[in-house]
Amino acid sequence: MKKILLSAIITMTLIACKENTEKPNAASSEKSEINAEIKDTTKEEKSEITFEDYKTEFKESSEKAKIDFKSNETAKAYKTAISETYKDGKVNFAGNYIIATWGCGTSCISGAMVDVRDGKVYNLPIDDEWDGIGNSVNSDKESTLLITSLSGMNLGEGIEALEKYWNWNEANKKFEFIKMEEVKTENQQ
Repeated sequence: MKKILLSAIITMTLIACKENTEKPNAASSEKSEINAEIKDTTKEEKSEITFEDYKTEFKESSEKAKIDFKSNETAKAYKTAISETYKDGKVNFAGNYIIATWGCGTSCISGAMVDVRDGKVYNLPIDDEWDGIGNSVNSDKESTLLITSLSGMNLGEGIEALEKYWNWNEANKKFEFIKMEEVKTENQQ
C-alpha cells in the first residue's frame, strides 16, 4: 500500500513539474526578471578591492640578491622551501618580492617572501584564527595587496570561502590588515 501511494505521489509531482516547465507563465517570467535585478544590484553594491587599488612600481630585473637567512627566524627554519622557490622564481609581489609557501597541516599553508634587492626575508601575515595563512595566497607583482583565502572547510551555511585582504607597508616592512570577506556559494549570492 505504501509503495502504491508513494508511486502515485511521485507520478503526480513529475506531471506537475512537466506542466510548469512546458507553460511558462507571466508570473514566473516576472519572477525571473526580479531575481536578475536583485543579483545585478548586489554586484553593484559590493565594494570589491582589486590589485589595481594598491598599485606599486615594478621593474623587471634578472639580478637577485643572495638570501639573508639571518634576517628572519622563519627563513632559518624553512631554508629549503624558501631557497627552491627563490632560485627559480620571479618577482610575484609588491614590485620586489618573491613569495614562497609550504604546507603546515591539513588545508593550511604558511609562507615568507624574499626581497630581491637585499635578500631579506619577511613573514607572510600569520592569522591566529586560521592557524597559518589559510590554504591559498593571491598576489600580483605590481601590487602591495595580498589576499589570503580559506576554503574547503565548514565555514558556515552558504559560505564557500573566507578571504582576508592585507596591504604590505613598504616603509614599515609589515602587513596591515584591511578586511575579511565571505565568498558565498552561487545559490547564496
